Amino acid sequence: MIKCPSCHKSYPENTLFCEECGSYLVAEGDKRTDPLTVESSTWVDLAATQAGASSAESRQPDTLSILITELNRQLEFPLSKELGIGRLDAASATFPDVDLASYGGLEKGVSRRHAKITRQGDKISIEDLGSVNGTFLNGRRLTPYLQYPISNGDEIKLGRLVLLIRFG
Repeated sequence: MIKCPSCHKSYPENTLFCEECGSYLVAEGDKRTDPLTVESSTWVDLAATQAGASSAESRQPDTLSILITELNRQLEFPLSKELGIGRLDAASATFPDVDLASYGGLEKGVSRRHAKITRQGDKISIEDLGSVNGTFLNGRRLTPYLQYPISNGDEIKLGRLVLLIRFG
């Protein structure tokens, strides 16, 4: 049995969240994202990327499909103004719109607040939110806190978790 660190209610092993208070039930210790060892990272020049990139399809998509390639699992979300991507952590009040904890996010190095996808008119972009293990767009590491245009079929890598983006 494990005990909730907040309200001390007991739960069976492998329970993720306290039903009483919503706290994250993990073994005692560090819950931060561990840095990955990266052989080589390429930083991207924002001006060059924006000049050469094509925006999302000319029609305005209303849904975003994220394919988790390793699991062949597809998630769909309404393409609103902003979509936060990361890992849910009730203890730190982190509730991303796209929670990748259940899809190997912690093991693959996804931060709690990793990235966000933003829609401004017909432009759709991604921004790394200062994640520990980086966000990669088609193999190129993004500079944190800068927006990069994304297109249908782009590959996004959060830490080591590979995602394929589709608009619908």
